[in-house]
Amino acid sequence: MRVRKTSASAALCLIFVILIWGVNWLVIKDALRVAPPLFFTGLRLLGGAVAIAAARLALGHQLRLGDHGRLNLFAVGMLQMACGLGLSLVGLQYLDIGRSALIFYTMPLWLAIIEWVFDGRRQTGFELAAIGSGLGGIMLLGANGLGLPAVPTSFNNAEGVALLLIAAICWALGTWLANRTRSDIDVWSRTIFQLATSGAAVMTASIVLEPHLDVEQLSALAVPIAFNCIVATGLAFVAWYYALASIPARIASQSLVLIPVVALMSALILQGEELALQTVLACVLIIMGVTIVIWQREEQPSRNSTVRASFSQIDEADKHQAGVSRSGL
Repeated sequence: MRVRKTSASAALCLIFVILIWGVNWLVIKDALRVAPPLFFTGLRLLGGAVAIAAARLALGHQLRLGDHGRLNLFAVGMLQMACGLGLSLVGLQYLDIGRSALIFYTMPLWLAIIEWVFDGRRQTGFELAAIGSGLGGIMLLGANGLGLPAVPTSFNNAEGVALLLIAAICWALGTWLANRTRSDIDVWSRTIFQLATSGAAVMTASIVLEPHLDVEQLSALAVPIAFNCIVATGLAFVAWYYALASIPARIASQSLVLIPVVALMSALILQGEELALQTVLACVLIIMGVTIVIWQREEQPSRNSTVRASFSQIDEADKHQAGVSRSGL
């Protein structure tokens, strides 16, 4: 009976995470109407670091950096959080929410390509088909003149697509590097370290590159910043770690492909974003491609950790590093 309750609680936690991280794309999009993207990213990362550190210290846990792997973890944070999240928000300025989320969540496809280029890892026929499916979906998102109902022209911006693609590739590169990094830093301290260092870097870039935000406008950011720091980072992290402790890795990994679907449908329902046929077809191709990649990797034990990391590290919760059942934005 207790096992059933634990499994049900873990499933609810996973659903909570998917919904929160999906809806958060809407929260961020609204915040970008007031705040420059790098400034908001910096606040989001630094606020998340403070929130998690405060909670850990209040619970009596120590924060430590450890003796090994700090440089690589710093580089991973720069690739995934500073570049990945930062560029994704810059791209979100030019694209609608649905397309932005779909492009960003193609990271596992790029990870498979990176492994082929740098590691010479052979892909199965299904994986090659999956990569082709995902790339076809990306092409549809930026295509016009195909005889299909057009993607809204106000959001049809090549710069946005390019920035989201670069963000996804940066995250995949960070995952590739993380898979080759050994560290004695616990997952919470590692998360705080990466949030703080990447947040400081992004905030510095904002000061140099972006127009300064009017102080009077900061009040308009109170709700989105609080939501990102407390709910999308703090509570969602706890729920994600709890779910990972009880749910099979394949289910946990594949379930996160629903995040861009939640973002897409939330934008349609809550903000009235137009849902073009091209976007629907692209969504099917991308979700199918990513799901096949994850499924194929789970079928091959020697390569399991790579794809799980592609999604689990999206919020710094790789199962192995988190020290949950196999040893959680």
